[in-house]
Amino acid sequence: MAVIQLVVAIILSLIAICGKCVHVLLGDPVTFPETGNCLTGEPAKLHRVGEHSTSLVAHRDQGVWSPARDYKDRVNRGASFAFNRTVYTDEGLYVLGCGSREERIHLYVVIGFEASVYEGEPAKLMCYIRGQNVDSIRWEKGQGTLLELNLSSGDLQYAPGLDGKLSLSPDGKLGDYSLIFNQVLSEDQGDYFCSAHANGARQRWGEPAAVKLRVTRKNPDPTGTRPTRTPTKSFTKEEQMATWAIVVITAAVVLLIGVPPSILLGWCLKSRYSRAPHGSGGGRYTVCGAAVTLLVAPLKPMLSSKV
Repeated sequence: MAVIQLVVAIILSLIAICGKCVHVLLGDPVTFPETGNCLTGEPAKLHRVGEHSTSLVAHRDQGVWSPARDYKDRVNRGASFAFNRTVYTDEGLYVLGCGSREERIHLYVVIGFEASVYEGEPAKLMCYIRGQNVDSIRWEKGQGTLLELNLSSGDLQYAPGLDGKLSLSPDGKLGDYSLIFNQVLSEDQGDYFCSAHANGARQRWGEPAAVKLRVTRKNPDPTGTRPTRTPTKSFTKEEQMATWAIVVITAAVVLLIGVPPSILLGWCLKSRYSRAPHGSGGGRYTVCGAAVTLLVAPLKPMLSSKV
């Protein structure tokens, strides 16, 4: 037991002297903000501290940081030193020298997972931590603290404006310290980190250590507005009668057009005509309103031939 406590104390002491601690998801870019704080014209260098040696990572000349040969494929020249893509072996201790001043920077490269949620919906970012030799549980977004739970008192400290929006899983006694959103907003998108702390320093990362949260906006109505209902028009009694008259006239026209001409002619001859006096050789008729004169020759008796 004493050996375990000694090892923990050594680890905590090493973490405490690391100076500035920076964390990043594997594969994401990361900037060393302190590298932009060197005075103008002041010579500056950034070294990587290994187990047995120290290697140059970048140097600054006329206000611009330039990477060493081994980092040229992942570092761009600029006013601050930054990896545009991190690899797992980038984790470690770095020493920044600005003139006669030195500052230690510990870079943590952690493995996490992605979570997607629609805007306006609740979300839960998982994190599991064993509570031995731990004083508090902390959730961070980027490099800023969102909330921290004091395990001994149960007090939960929130960053300004987040009280009531975020909470922790109620199953902390089971090692579940997942972060819960009551309602996700578009600005909540980003990288979230979960870790355990003791004596004011980070002791270990949660499992998983980080979550990349992506927020998707719900598709609005394609038309942009809801369809409107056209009010039903009310007709007066006169308008209704006029409508029926049009229907009747239309039906009559269709009927007349559709009657065969022979039937129509016969009906006209039978129903409407005027004749000349009986016995005359002709007659004058009115056929469908038109005067027609017919000449009729008298029939001659047929002579029978003698046999």
